[in-house]
Amino acid sequence: MVFVRGTAIRWMAAVVAAACVLGFWQTGFAGNETRNSLFQGTEAMIVQAKEKRAYLFAPDAFGEAMEAYQDALTDFNKGRNLNGIRKELKKAESYLTRAMAVCVTAEVTFENVLKAREDASSIGSEKYSEKLTAKAEAEFQRAVRSLEDGDVDKARGQAGEAEALFRSAELETIKHALLGKTREKLARFEDLGRKNNAPKTYEKARRLVALAEKKLDQNRYNNAEAVALVKEAEYELAHTEHIHTRVGKLKEADYSFEDVIIDMEMQLVKIAEGLDMELKFDRGVSGATWQLLDGVQALKASNDAKDREIADLKAKVTDLETSVASLSKLEQDLMARKHEAEEALKRQKEAERLKHMKITRIRDAFTPEEGKVLMDGDKIIIRLYGLSFSSGKAVIDYKYFGLLAKVRDTFKEFPGCRVVIEGHTDSLGSEKVNKRLSKERADSVRHYLIANSVVTDDQISAVGYGEDKPVASNETRQGRASNRRIDVVIIPARG
Repeated sequence: MVFVRGTAIRWMAAVVAAACVLGFWQTGFAGNETRNSLFQGTEAMIVQAKEKRAYLFAPDAFGEAMEAYQDALTDFNKGRNLNGIRKELKKAESYLTRAMAVCVTAEVTFENVLKAREDASSIGSEKYSEKLTAKAEAEFQRAVRSLEDGDVDKARGQAGEAEALFRSAELETIKHALLGKTREKLARFEDLGRKNNAPKTYEKARRLVALAEKKLDQNRYNNAEAVALVKEAEYELAHTEHIHTRVGKLKEADYSFEDVIIDMEMQLVKIAEGLDMELKFDRGVSGATWQLLDGVQALKASNDAKDREIADLKAKVTDLETSVASLSKLEQDLMARKHEAEEALKRQKEAERLKHMKITRIRDAFTPEEGKVLMDGDKIIIRLYGLSFSSGKAVIDYKYFGLLAKVRDTFKEFPGCRVVIEGHTDSLGSEKVNKRLSKERADSVRHYLIANSVVTDDQISAVGYGEDKPVASNETRQGRASNRRIDVVIIPARG
């Protein structure tokens, strides 16, 4: 697509030859340090210049550079004087430096025109808008030459003209892509005279294409409206084709106006039969059409009523499904709760059974003379009738160690339990002394159990009630003996 002057053509030939020589040297004399030291810097600049598109923005300077580089390669290959080779390479580097300086300015000056050029090329404007594209490219090359000659203002003006031309080529290509086939069909119909039998329909198609073109002029990139208009135009052209063919056949068959009207009426009759209607044509086709329209509207109203009924039924079904789903979930919840309750009841019964077994084992461990096991709610009370102290004393006689060992063993039945040792006396003596003595005796039992069982200091406590909680009358010897006692209260851990 690029139009270049003779100098640019010469540097292209030089590039090809240089590539061949480079390939030869790289494959044949890769270890030649003299060659590398001579050409390495220049070749690096050539690569850099190509990356900056110096061949496009500064074709003259880049072409001169490549010719000088080619001359240096030729001289080196022929073994000529190194000073001459260096001179050619220096010349090439000078032109490359000038070309890359132009490239820096070109990137800014030609930003818009390059974008327009790329957009046009990407959709094939060279093929579908050949003249405009060639004109745009020629103007762009003039801008390039002006910039390379140092006239930035002139280059900028020429670039603006080239940009407008590229955009026109782009629009022409877009129109060709969207409207081309339809335009060709319009022209063909006119040439073949098909519009003569359907001029109004043909004209409608033509107006639709014109409107689509106007939409593209307004916004070439958002072409949805234009595409829709073209589809309508294609339909109207197909309609034109049908009318043209139909009119032609009528003319060939020498149809009368009556034949045409009767034929039209028969088309309506076919529709009426589908609706189970009988048409009357005494008021002409228009009257029959209104009759059909009334029938269609009645059918539509009936269908609408049925649709509403169906919608109502669907809504009811949805409500029922929702209710069923709710009931199903409720049933599942109830079943889950029932299962949980049954499991909880099983656990409770099992816990009660285990507790009963424990209580039975504890009761069996003590003789009636040693003690009695009582229940107070969840609490287990071991009333130690067999444990007694000397009058006014709180020291445990060694003969009771066996009895206390049984008490200690009961704690194993209730891991983590809390224990309260209660000391009680009869009513003889002063109340203050009795309370102190009962506390001391409870403390003695507590200390013994801590020292000889699994319970820890913070699990077991002692309290002295004195004569406050009798279990029998203090008026009799036997009653007073019952009141002088140690109660071991076991409080099982929860859970």
